[in-house]
Amino acid sequence: MSSPASPRTGTGTLDLLEDAVHLLRQAPLSTTVLHSIGSVPFALAALRYWNDITNPRTSDFTCALEAFAMAVLLIWMNCWRAVFAGRLRRQLAGSPDTPWTLRRLWRLVAGQAFLGATKLVMMPLAMLVMFPLAPTVAFYRNTAVLADRDDLDLSQVMARSRRLAGLEARQSWALLLILTFLWLIVAVNLAIALGILPQLVRMLTGYESAFSRSGAFFVENPLFVMLVFAVSWIAFDPFVQAVYCVRCFHGESMETGEDLRAGLRALRAAVPAAALALLLLTAAMPARATVSPAELEKSVHQTMQAHEYDWRIPPTPPAATRTPWLVRMADHMIAGLKAVTHAAANALGRLLRWLFGDRFPQPQPGAPPSSGLHGSVYLLLAAVILMAAWIAWRRRRSRRVKPAIAAASLEPVRLDAEDLTPDRLPEESWLDLAERCLREENLLLALRALYLANLAWLGRREFITIHPGKTNREYELELRRKARAFTQAGTDARTLFAGNVTAFERAWYGLHEVAPDDIAAFRQRVDQMKRAAA
Repeated sequence: MSSPASPRTGTGTLDLLEDAVHLLRQAPLSTTVLHSIGSVPFALAALRYWNDITNPRTSDFTCALEAFAMAVLLIWMNCWRAVFAGRLRRQLAGSPDTPWTLRRLWRLVAGQAFLGATKLVMMPLAMLVMFPLAPTVAFYRNTAVLADRDDLDLSQVMARSRRLAGLEARQSWALLLILTFLWLIVAVNLAIALGILPQLVRMLTGYESAFSRSGAFFVENPLFVMLVFAVSWIAFDPFVQAVYCVRCFHGESMETGEDLRAGLRALRAAVPAAALALLLLTAAMPARATVSPAELEKSVHQTMQAHEYDWRIPPTPPAATRTPWLVRMADHMIAGLKAVTHAAANALGRLLRWLFGDRFPQPQPGAPPSSGLHGSVYLLLAAVILMAAWIAWRRRRSRRVKPAIAAASLEPVRLDAEDLTPDRLPEESWLDLAERCLREENLLLALRALYLANLAWLGRREFITIHPGKTNREYELELRRKARAFTQAGTDARTLFAGNVTAFERAWYGLHEVAPDDIAAFRQRVDQMKRAAA
C-alpha cells in the first residue's frame, strides 16, 4: 500500500496548486516516468509530422501514414496519462495499486481512444465559444484521473467527470488562467534558453555548428516554435494533471469522505513506528540518580551566579541626556496647537454671550446647576425627536411596501419548463402554484409543484443542497447520507422522500396518470416527513 499524501490545508485555488506540487514531490520516480513514456514519443512524432507536412516534396502516402501513426500515438499518450493520473489518485487515497487484467486494459484503451477522438472536436469548439472552455478542460482531465478504475465503465466515468467538472465553476476558470500563465512563463524561459544555447556552446567550446551559423533564422524557423511548445508541454503537463487530480479527489471526497479515510490509513500506518520509537526511548532513558539536598542547593547557587541570570540585578539608571531638537520642536508645536484651540474656544464663548446675553450664563466653579434650560433648547430637542419619528415611520412604511413590490415584480413561473429548479421560489409559493393547478384540474403540474415545494423545504432545512446539475436520485442519496446523524425519525424521512421521488418520476417521466389519490398520498408523505424531521 502506498502512503497517502499530506492532507489538504484549504480549498482555495492557491491551496490546490500547492497540494499538487507536494503530490508530485512525494510521487516516486516510477510514477513520474509513466507520463514521459506516453508524452515523449507523441511529441517527437508531432515534430516529425509537422516538418514533413510543411515540406512540399513530401508525398501524400507519407502524410497519410504519419497521420495514422499520430492517431495511434495519441491513444498511447492518453493511456499512459491515465495510468499516471490513476497512480497519483491512489497515492492521495493511500490505496494499493490494483492488478492489471486483460478486461481492464481493453476498457482503458477503448475509452481513451473514444475520449481522445471527441477531444479533438470538442476542445476547438470550446475555445471558439469560450464559455464552456474551463468545464471542458476539467472534464477531460477528470476522465484521465478516473479512466483506469476497474469499478467504473466508460459511461460512468464520463458521468462522474462531468459532475465533478461542474463543481466550483469560479475555481475552474481561476485554475485555467493561472495554469495558462505559468505555462507561458515556462515556454518563454525555454525559448530563451534554446535560442541562446547554440551561441553559448560556440562561445564555451569554440564548436561552430549549423545552428550557431544560422543566427536569427534558427529562432524564426517554425519548427523552433513547435519544439518549444512540445518540450514545455512535456515538462509542464504532469503538474497540470496533478492539479486536476487533486481537484477531482477533493470533489469525490465531498461525497464519499475518501480524504478522511486516507488520513485514518496514514495514522494507522504510523502507529507501529511511534510505538517502536517510544519503546527505544524508554529503553535508552538512564536510571534516575539520587542527589542529596545539600548537593542540590550547592548546584543551584553555582548556577545562579552565571551570567545568564544577570537579569535579576537592577539595571543602572541611564544618565540624563539632552532632549533632541526634533523632540523639542514637536513639543512646542503641540503646545502651540493647544493654545490656539483654547483661544478659539474662549472666542466662541464670548460670541455666544454677546449674541444671547445672560441666557447662556457662564457656569462658576463649584456652583449648583441652573434650575432649567432655555426655551430654544427645548425646541431643538422637539425637532430632533420629530425628525427621528418621521425617519422611523418612513422605514416601517418602506418595509411594508417592499414585499408587495417584490411579489409583483416576480416573473411568472412555468411549471412545464425543463430548467425549473427548487430554489426559484420559496416553499409557500410552490404550494400556492400547486393549489392553483388543482383548481384548474391540472394534476400533473400540481404534482410537480408539490415535489418542488418538498425539495425547497429540504433545502431550507439543509438536508440537501440545491444545485441545477443534480438529479432526483442524487438528492435522495444526499438525504440518505446527511440524515445518518439523526435518530429513527431521519430514517422515516428518507423512506418517505424516496416514495415521493418514485411517485413524481413515474408520473412526470413515465405514462402514469395522476389521480387525486396520488396527490393526497404525496401530501400525506410530506406531512409525515415534516413531523418526523421536526
